[in-house]
Amino acid sequence: MPLYTSSKFASAGASGADWREAAKAVLETLEGSKTKDKNFNFGFLYITDRLADDAQSIVNLFSSVLQIKNWVGAVGIGICAVGEEFVDRPAISVMLGRFDESDFCVFPPAGIDMSDAEEALFPFLDKNDPMLIFVHGDSSAGEDPVQTLKALNAVTNGFMVGGLSSSRGMHVQFSGSGECSGGVSGVAFTQAIPVASTLSQGCTAIGMPHVITLCDEDEIIELDGKRAVEVFEDDLRSMAIKKIERDPDTVLIDEDALEDEDAVPEEFKDLFRGEVHAAFPVPESDQEDYLVRNIREIDPESGSITVAHQVMQGERVMFVHRNDKSVREDLSLKLLALRERVGRDTGAFEPKGGLYISCISRAFSDNGGGMQGEMALVRDIIGDVPLAGFYAGGEVCNARLYGYTGILVLFL
Repeated sequence: MPLYTSSKFASAGASGADWREAAKAVLETLEGSKTKDKNFNFGFLYITDRLADDAQSIVNLFSSVLQIKNWVGAVGIGICAVGEEFVDRPAISVMLGRFDESDFCVFPPAGIDMSDAEEALFPFLDKNDPMLIFVHGDSSAGEDPVQTLKALNAVTNGFMVGGLSSSRGMHVQFSGSGECSGGVSGVAFTQAIPVASTLSQGCTAIGMPHVITLCDEDEIIELDGKRAVEVFEDDLRSMAIKKIERDPDTVLIDEDALEDEDAVPEEFKDLFRGEVHAAFPVPESDQEDYLVRNIREIDPESGSITVAHQVMQGERVMFVHRNDKSVREDLSLKLLALRERVGRDTGAFEPKGGLYISCISRAFSDNGGGMQGEMALVRDIIGDVPLAGFYAGGEVCNARLYGYTGILVLFL
């Protein structure tokens, strides 16, 4: 794996048969970044869940060899490096940075008990008005991460972004020079550290937003005064008409096509690709922002739809469709817009480093492989900028918990 450097950052990623082999490859690559003018004092560290049991050994080794005591990061089923994803295999991705010690504050997990995080943050917050709060959370923790994010945001009052761990085993985070679990940990940066970010939803709206007129906890019973299932079916029919330019109710497909994908006419195959979710528009958002949530159950008899979200009467919801094509198209548009915005605001597009947080579902395509080239696409548009990141069990942006998104943070 090549070494990527800038005036303030260096990054490398590698896979291996075990944690020692992967760590050795990364450290040997990072050795090339050691110069007198690059006294790195901070590290972003991401490991795949195949190495979760060895998390403390990994951070101990990197702390000792690189003489860095300030680490943040997490475990993911997949991790990100420049132009490459490491999914479902032992791998490590690292980005080293150099900041003034007074410009950042690493804090331990905050949860139901906020005392440890507050103790670490309060001296820093007394002197600084933070810009970026970069966080990692434990998706397996008992407490509700949404409430933890709200509580932490009330304390820090910065732009909070990051992600929750994803793992088939241990869920770990890195904070300081050790591993930790539970709650939400991370680092606060002062306004002396300029950043820019973008969020890519990767979904296409199927229809217009609807108003929830009858509901019970996570069950949507009526939309716009009609049975929720009927509204859902109408939206799906409208989507199908747009795609195949005819009403799907008039289409007859041979029974063999239901058992053999190859027998499905090519013009209809796109209707079977991807996933449909419920999306809740963010109130008072200055952009088309929404929170995507899973549809857990559809009950044709009662006409209700159960979603992974506590709904309220009067709340708006729409249905969205996501597949590889929509993910790539939206990511391209958002990255190009970010590039243009940064260039316009700063006079030149010259980012020094990047962090990429993607939903674990984006690591797998419609057909069960990996969405080919998500990180290659980021590299094509952003360039050979030092970068690290991971595939999360929930993405955090502006202190909200998202799903199915990709989030890029650039250090300028």
